[in-house]
Amino acid sequence: MTDNDVIALLTQGAALHPERKFDEAIAIYKRVLDAHPGNLDALTFLASAYRSLGRIGEAVALHDRIAETNPDRADFWFNRGNALGDSGRHADAAVAYQRSIELEPANAVVLANLAICHSKVGNAGEAIACYERALEIDPDNKISLHNIGNLLADQGRLYEAAEYFRRTVRSWPELAEGHYNLSHILLRLGDFTAGFREYEWRWDTADFFEKPAYRDVPVWKGEKLDGKRLIVHSEQGLGDSIQFAKILGMLASLGGDIVFHVPKNLERLFKTMPFAVTVTGAHRASDADFQVALLSLPHRLKLTAGSVPAASAFLTAEPAVATKWSSRLKLGSSRPSIGLVWQGNPNSPAERGRSLPSAETLAPFAALAGTRLIALQMLAAEDLEPADTPSGWRVRGLSFTLEHPGPDMDKGADSFADTAAIMAGIDQVVSVCTAPLHLAGALGRPSIALLKAVPDWRWMMERTDTPWYPTMQLVRQQRGEDYGPVVDRAVEAVRRKLDNQ
Repeated sequence: MTDNDVIALLTQGAALHPERKFDEAIAIYKRVLDAHPGNLDALTFLASAYRSLGRIGEAVALHDRIAETNPDRADFWFNRGNALGDSGRHADAAVAYQRSIELEPANAVVLANLAICHSKVGNAGEAIACYERALEIDPDNKISLHNIGNLLADQGRLYEAAEYFRRTVRSWPELAEGHYNLSHILLRLGDFTAGFREYEWRWDTADFFEKPAYRDVPVWKGEKLDGKRLIVHSEQGLGDSIQFAKILGMLASLGGDIVFHVPKNLERLFKTMPFAVTVTGAHRASDADFQVALLSLPHRLKLTAGSVPAASAFLTAEPAVATKWSSRLKLGSSRPSIGLVWQGNPNSPAERGRSLPSAETLAPFAALAGTRLIALQMLAAEDLEPADTPSGWRVRGLSFTLEHPGPDMDKGADSFADTAAIMAGIDQVVSVCTAPLHLAGALGRPSIALLKAVPDWRWMMERTDTPWYPTMQLVRQQRGEDYGPVVDRAVEAVRRKLDNQ
């Protein structure tokens, strides 16, 4: 096979890649390699075809073979980094990208990929530096602009992050993720007007929840509602539904017939709202004039941090259920009770860093003499053990007594009916950022939120209070802290509240 034959075959194979005819291309490369086993171009193209087909192990093996010759080709080391990254070997991928950069320093794409590897292995500072270098080369590099904003946000450098996201949406105005992540920064900074406007891009992001289908019912964009029926549909998690249901009273004041579509398991809870709103878990859209997603209401109503309704409570526990649990748990006795929640939904995108390592982290609350600690966390039966407590149960394996209402708490079809009833009789609720925390705030119960250093956008930054829940105190993690000091500060806050009762 002549050199011209090799060139012709490689050109033919490479032309098949854009058509995604990788199997045909692989056959061509193997023909070349049968005649010339060490042909670098054929090996490189073959590895690329394997990677495109998801045959990552074979691609990496070929790259390992080529790497032994240490070729002075930036494109090879870049492709090797891509294959190693796909296989989860991010530290090795970073070495390959670094070699590519040594051979071709002014390559913004390689620098951005190197930054991603640094970020994957926890080297945020190195990642930021690589993104900055990439942007010096290509100021509009999409990956660098967007990802550096996320890294800066994770470090609490919100104003810098906001500027990078603004640059992102200026350069890439149709990039939904850029608008969506900018909204999180603006909302953390308390700019509800711009933040909720940008938050409208959420439905167009790749990983967001599927938008509910309401058969040709037009989206409400703020039109007059006199004599009109508007469906508001809940979205995202249970905590989101609880928090933003508070503004349904504002909406109802506009004079329309408001129907709130909720998950069936929340229908019972939301029917305790005092607003002129019809709550239903049965979704029928054909008889409505408009429909709107619940978290679009702040934008439609032009909500600001100062105009969040001031009511301290907008949900109530059912009296009969509250009486049942008060009797069973002997609530309202002379000993103050503290309800504790230490874990959120492990499947939630917001879970990273927000939950405590275990209930044992809450042991300092046991130093509050004369108090009862009651877990409001739903637990499996194997996490409980019989105990000499009013309910007969406690959380298993702790160094202190953490009572539990028992394995039947909220085991029915309705969410939070029991939890709300127990909270009604408890003196103080302490919770990480999860649905029970929103429930405590919505019930107007005295509560403390344990928040990670850069919390979910709903809690803004630095404040010790929140306009959403007037009876709630925010206790925040500081940069570099674990949750130990946060719990200690929360214990002191509870001590002061109990001393003042």
